[in-house]
Amino acid sequence: MTDKPFICGVVEGFYGKPWTMKQRADLFPRINRFGMDTYMYAPKDDFKHRAAWRVPYGPAEQEQLRRLIGESKRNDIRFIYALSPGLDMIASSEKELRLLLDKLNQVRSLGCEAFALLFDDIDPRLHPDDEEKFKTPAHAQAHVTNEVYHQMGAPECFMFCPTEYCEAYCQPSFYMSTYLPVIGAELNLGIEILWTGPKVISKHITCASIRAVNSVLKRKVVIWDNLHANDYDQRRMFLGPYCGRSPALVPLLSGVLTNPNCEYEINFIPLHTLAAWTRISVSDSSTDNEDIYDPSKALESAVQDWLPQFGISENFTTEIPLILRSDNTETMEVESPDKADSGMESPVDKDHEMMSIGSDPSDKKTIPSTENIPNLCEDSPMSEGLLPNHVPVTAEDLFLLCDMFYLPYQHGSRAVQMLLELNWLINCNGNESDADWSNKAEQFKLKCTAIDDLITKIDGPNRSLHYEIHPYIKEVQTALYRARKFLTRVEAHEAELPQNNLPRDPEPWVFQGGFGAELARLLPPEAFSVEKTFKRPVENPSASTCVYFVRPYCPNDQEDLYKICLLNADNGQDGTHLFPGHPDIIGDRGVGPYLELSPDLAYVLTDDAGVCGYVLGVLDTQKFYDDVYEKWLPKMCAKYSSPQPDRTNWTSTDEVANGFHNPPKVLIPECLSGPYPSHIRFNLLPRAQGKGMGESLVTCVMESLKQKGSGGVHWDISPEHIRHLNFYTSLGFTTIEMSSLPANQLFLGKTFSQCEGTPIEVAPSETEPKPPMEKGEEEEEDLQ
Repeated sequence: MTDKPFICGVVEGFYGKPWTMKQRADLFPRINRFGMDTYMYAPKDDFKHRAAWRVPYGPAEQEQLRRLIGESKRNDIRFIYALSPGLDMIASSEKELRLLLDKLNQVRSLGCEAFALLFDDIDPRLHPDDEEKFKTPAHAQAHVTNEVYHQMGAPECFMFCPTEYCEAYCQPSFYMSTYLPVIGAELNLGIEILWTGPKVISKHITCASIRAVNSVLKRKVVIWDNLHANDYDQRRMFLGPYCGRSPALVPLLSGVLTNPNCEYEINFIPLHTLAAWTRISVSDSSTDNEDIYDPSKALESAVQDWLPQFGISENFTTEIPLILRSDNTETMEVESPDKADSGMESPVDKDHEMMSIGSDPSDKKTIPSTENIPNLCEDSPMSEGLLPNHVPVTAEDLFLLCDMFYLPYQHGSRAVQMLLELNWLINCNGNESDADWSNKAEQFKLKCTAIDDLITKIDGPNRSLHYEIHPYIKEVQTALYRARKFLTRVEAHEAELPQNNLPRDPEPWVFQGGFGAELARLLPPEAFSVEKTFKRPVENPSASTCVYFVRPYCPNDQEDLYKICLLNADNGQDGTHLFPGHPDIIGDRGVGPYLELSPDLAYVLTDDAGVCGYVLGVLDTQKFYDDVYEKWLPKMCAKYSSPQPDRTNWTSTDEVANGFHNPPKVLIPECLSGPYPSHIRFNLLPRAQGKGMGESLVTCVMESLKQKGSGGVHWDISPEHIRHLNFYTSLGFTTIEMSSLPANQLFLGKTFSQCEGTPIEVAPSETEPKPPMEKGEEEEEDLQ
């Protein structure tokens, strides 16, 4: 095993929205300052990295890559370009091998000198076309990798990710695997092999385990570390220090690449502390002192260095990652006997939200919009301003934030203490005096106030940090608000403490959803009653104290949802005057079919004054529109008369009614219905805008769609609406290239990875956390 300089860097290898070019360019000088030296480009949702690996980059993409590679070199960062051909490559095909080499050589012509082939997360079986030439998938993968390595002139840095990339994935076990020994024996020794440890997300990586895998693979491995990866749980981010890896590992490894949080800005601490671990470990690798690296001191140093970033005016949300889908994309087909007289929106009508029902594309200026799209994007920098007396974030605030979102298998000390206190307050069973209980309840409420203050402070100059952190901490605030309300009612003898609500575990366990979800699980069902939490509406809820809840739609909400639709019907303003005789007609167009045909994917947003927003989802867009024609429109035709043929004196009601009687036939092309079969729409009252609630609503329904088996969501938008683009791209939507579209129309899509939602496996132990709950076991209230 030849010793080389220790590799320390970042792999952008997660599922979900890739980082933008601007974020990557910002990353290089940052990690250079930290002392890191490598970046690997491997975003799973870059279509041409994985699913369309054969497709060469176009001129614009080549120029972007050329600049990015040049930027990495200027900052002394090794740029590794990774390709994932394993989904469908035929290893025995010379043509396939040539396509693979052509793609890598194209990137090499742009200045890249380091490469990787990744065969992770694929079918472990041998392709039928390869069975004649190769004995096993390991032989096929080793053959392809060796051929590429040799024909590219044996690059100094070349990496390989095996299909069995951790002990847990070895079949039937690590010591009985037939795959790894073949890789170790067949793969050229100049090629580095990536390894994640005992598990995909490993709590600990021991020296003994690394010695064992090195022996099998006949070289020192490079750790692909998923300790801070959060793509499997959209409700958690990880801000704890790099730990669980002994400094004594360094002599046994070729390097460490961390695959961090999907959100770029929140990775400061993970990267900073990994760099500190590497620096200390490499410099003292000759000693066996396990204490030379102290995670708590590393965290303290990282927090102090991160703190100034919150005061810097920064926004990385205006750039959309370009993810090309195909050069042979299809366009929407709209069949109508008379398009000019039709009333159902075509999917390519540029001025309206995706596929709303009952509008007339021939006369858009007179048609009231069902939704106020500009106001939906409440989280854009153009629609928010900073408070004049903004209080800056402190180091203590960041320690609190880190403790709430620490690491996959543990919470920080402050979060643990709050969970223990709330568990005691709920489960004390009357063993304490009223005075003692009230005292401890007040202390708990004071800690909750600190989290309220933290949310306000984070809403500062650095908008990128605000956008990325806010949705996570908001869920915690919501759970704590419920807890405070419940404790207040207990103190006032309006509610009773539950008997043995939860088992008395020696420490709080980590479940899917993290700290916020655990807080919610401690509360009894009564704490989730909207009627009891909000005894009576507040006429003018304060923006600083109002707390919002997302909950499933119930039939009693229909009137409120129709009203919200009407109050935004006149280009985002109150449209009541447009429909004096039929105020429900606009709701029947834009809300009713969703509530009728897809009620299980409808959620409402409430505040102290009542319902103030909604989100509506559809699992299968084509089936939805087929059902609209067969089941919904006949009811609307019976409810509303068809207007006179002469359009001269048509009212707004006539315009919408005409759409019910003369709808076009909507056909969804395969390029959308395949990867993005679902669509969503949402709306907010003005009082709920600018507070991050749009993101909460959309994230909620996307989580439900994913659990129901959806592969992804699509949305159409005008590229001129920068605020809208900022909002959707902040949620992970990327552009879908489609031919024959107007210049002022853009389709955005977001796919749902199979890895998202995968529960973390935890080794059974009396001192380790229990395995998290499966997605299907999550309580309904945890969606809020």
